[in-house]
Amino acid sequence: MATDDRQLFSALRRIIRVGNVSSVNPEAMTCRVVFRDMDNTVSDELPLLNTGSLYCKEYWLPAVNEQVVCLMLPNSGGTGNSEGIVLGSFFNEADPPVKTGIGIRRIDFGDGSYVEHDSNNGNLTIKTTGTITIKGTTVKINE
Repeated sequence: MATDDRQLFSALRRIIRVGNVSSVNPEAMTCRVVFRDMDNTVSDELPLLNTGSLYCKEYWLPAVNEQVVCLMLPNSGGTGNSEGIVLGSFFNEADPPVKTGIGIRRIDFGDGSYVEHDSNNGNLTIKTTGTITIKGTTVKINE
């Protein structure tokens, strides 16, 4: 590997980081991340990237110890990373998806409950370990 390539790789490793969540702050929608490959350095509180934040909102917090990818911004002195954002988590051999397939969208909630949609046949499955509550001005079923 050429010197320029090594410098670029080294710079990218400081900007794009993989670590494990060490704590979460639900009210601020932030978490701290420990980077084991950087002598267990712990980040400042980092905001979490979400789908929607103005009108349509999605709320998600990673679990403590969950592996996440972070985009870190170099500080003004150029000697480290002081700010960043958690881009999300990812599947791996230790934490594989529950179900896979083209056209499958599934959200598992960790307690055995899930919502799954299969766009191949239009089926929507909702499984809960608790009570299902549907609220609406009018609720129509099979009309």
